Amino acid sequence: MLIGLYLVFFGEEERIVTKIRTVKQPAAQFELKRVSKENYAKVMGTLSDEEKIVLEKIIEAEGTIFQSALVEATGFQKVGVTRILDRLEGKGLVERRRRGMSNVVVLKPVG
Repeated sequence: MLIGLYLVFFGEEERIVTKIRTVKQPAAQFELKRVSKENYAKVMGTLSDEEKIVLEKIIEAEGTIFQSALVEATGFQKVGVTRILDRLEGKGLVERRRRGMSNVVVLKPVG
């Protein structure tokens, strides 16, 4: 019992070492802020009316918008916006990223 107490109080402490690593983002991430309708003119012809409305709202928000804000801006129901975003993601036009309890919708570069 004495040996156990000695080890508890005078034993070697464990050291926890953490490393912080910074990663540079590709330049394409910074280009998304300057997305314009001209870049998407070719794509707009192939979209449905709802998809065009959603894509225009994302472009107006400078390429990044919360999915909940998109629901408010378009006036569509949550389910409708989710399905439209599914189709736009399938076409490679947008990407949804999880941020806490909500999603952020980000335009992908076209061309």
